[in-house]
This record gives sequence, structure tokens and C-alpha cells, in this order.
Amino acid sequence: QATKVQMHASTLGPAAGFRLLLAEWGGVRTEDVARESWAWSHSSRQSSSMILKLTAQIEEQGGSSTADRSLVAQRRQLMTSLIQHDYSAYVLAATTLGGLIDREDLPNVQDIPHPTRTLDAPQRVDRALLGGTADKDLELVPDCTLPNVTYTENALDRVLLSIFRSLVAKHTGYNSDKEGILGLLEQGREYMLRPAQTAEAQHEMVIATLAGLMTPVMPPIYNTFMSGRIGGKQYGPWFWAPALTSWVTPTFFGFLVGPSRPNRRRDGALGGLVVDKCKFLQESGCKGLCMNQCKLPAQQFFQENLGLPLTVIPNFETQECQWSFGEKPLPVEQDPSFPRGCLVGCPTREALREKNQARTC
Repeated sequence: QATKVQMHASTLGPAAGFRLLLAEWGGVRTEDVARESWAWSHSSRQSSSMILKLTAQIEEQGGSSTADRSLVAQRRQLMTSLIQHDYSAYVLAATTLGGLIDREDLPNVQDIPHPTRTLDAPQRVDRALLGGTADKDLELVPDCTLPNVTYTENALDRVLLSIFRSLVAKHTGYNSDKEGILGLLEQGREYMLRPAQTAEAQHEMVIATLAGLMTPVMPPIYNTFMSGRIGGKQYGPWFWAPALTSWVTPTFFGFLVGPSRPNRRRDGALGGLVVDKCKFLQESGCKGLCMNQCKLPAQQFFQENLGLPLTVIPNFETQECQWSFGEKPLPVEQDPSFPRGCLVGCPTREALREKNQARTC
């Protein structure tokens, strides 16, 4: 691929620039998008890819931070148009470029391997070690190998986290002496580890907490102006709801997951949001907390309480997380983002073994 990327490229002309705008914002499959899709349909055709040619010229100018902004914009427009019309070609193009394009410049990263990650083979653990029978093994999911991030909290983050923790304590009857996110995770883990605990009970606790955080005022406003629920009937969601929600959410989201930014959904539409490295997942190291006290209750809360479908796709290899507002989630049994085993370093699994509970987190 390096030979192909070294090819010279020319800036697209005004007519092509207009076609790219039409493809990106109008969803039209222009000849440029069709040609790019064709180029990625077979390895022998990739040398004709305009994305590769633009990347070559960007690299010749020192990379995206110093290159002509029009080149970077044209590549971004092509990538956005490609994801709307040929997702497989988009994934192949983005994967091929690897570290030559910043992940922030990709419209969506949920199926794009991180260029600096290292993967180990899945491990297996005897269920007897978890207090269960020994006739079936449990596959362990490799831990994230990317460096941990040190998160900073602003005043709003600290206020929201304090309110959230007090609501969790109200609904669980347990509080932690630890500060910040570590205290919240200890509250969640204590609730998870209670005898005969169920995923459904955890979902209900989180939904009640989210409802309390929004207060009785916000859901009716959101339902009217975003979801289109009026007079007991739903006429929406309105077309602006997914995009506007993804733009507003990062401000009020950081206390729980850390920095996030709007991006595109898997179908290329506006309404996506990507968490660069989830604070909740990094600090917990637990798939069960992620699934049952974040992903699933958040999806349920947005659908049932706010009238807007939501799909949450955590990436356990990178600890990125894709939120797609307006996208209907798959059932749990069909959801590929739901690993069947624990993470290798999951502390909850050890706690379950100490309590002799024959279940996984």
C-alpha cells in the first residue's frame, strides 16, 4: 500500500468540489463516489483511488496539520460520501490508510482498527474457577492495550458527577467513600455483586438515575421538540433530533465517559458521537458494568423515555465508544458489540469468584 500512497495527486477542480458537496450533504451517489467505490472493490484497482492520491499529496506537504486545507477537506468529503453509499469500501479505505489519517478526520471509526493497538489471542478460562461447572469454558476478551488517559474534570463535570452519584446512592442504598468516578464505579460494582442480582434490575436503576438527572422538566421538552411526541402520539423523531442531540451531548457527557465529539453514524448520516477513550470503561475494566450500567440502559432510556432510538457500540480493544442517535439498536443476541466473555483483567470476575457466585458479570 505504501507504493500506492506515494503517487502524485492533483487538487480536484471546482466542478468535482461541487459534486462532493452534493454527495456529502445531499446523499447523492455522484460519479466521484461511484468511481471511488469501484476503486476499492478489488485490490488491483486501488491505484485509481482519489482518496489515496489526495493522501499522497497531503503527506508530501507534511501531513494533515500542514497540508493545504482544501486537500484535507476534499479527502474528508470523499470519505463521508463513501460511507453513505458503500460502507465496506469505506472500511477498507480507512483501514488501508491506517496511521496516515487521524482518527479525528474519519467520519466513523467503529469498525476501523486502531493503528497502534496490539492484539492478543482470546484466552479461555474454566468455569469452575468462577464457581460453576467445569464442562464449559468461558472465552476471555483481550484487554485494551492502548495507554491509559488522565482525565481532567471541569466544574460542570464535578457537579454532574456529584448529582449522579447521589442519585445512584438513593436508588441502591449504598454510597462509597472514594472520590470521583472511582467512587461511582464502586457503587455500581457493589450493586452488581449483590446475590441474585439481575441485568434488568441494573438497567432499571440506571434508567431511574438518568431520569432524576434530567429532572421532570427536560424529558417533556425533549419529547416535544426532538422526538415529536405530542398529545400522547409520536410524530417524530424530527429530522434534526439525531444531529442536534449529538452536538449538545458532549458538554453534559464528559463527567461519565470523558471527551467525546460528534461524528457520522455507520450509515453516514449525522447524529453520531464518538467517545475517544471511555473513562467509565477504562477505570472499571469491566464489560458487565459497561453493558448493564451504561450501554443497554442508555439505549432503553432514550427509546422509552425520550422517544429517540439510540445504538451504543463500545470497542473493548480501543475503549472508544460509538453513540448513534436515531439508529435502532440490535437485540442483544444479535449485537456483535456484546462479547460473550469477560475482559482478561476484569476485577469483577475475581470478586465473583471470591463470593462463590456461579455467574459472570
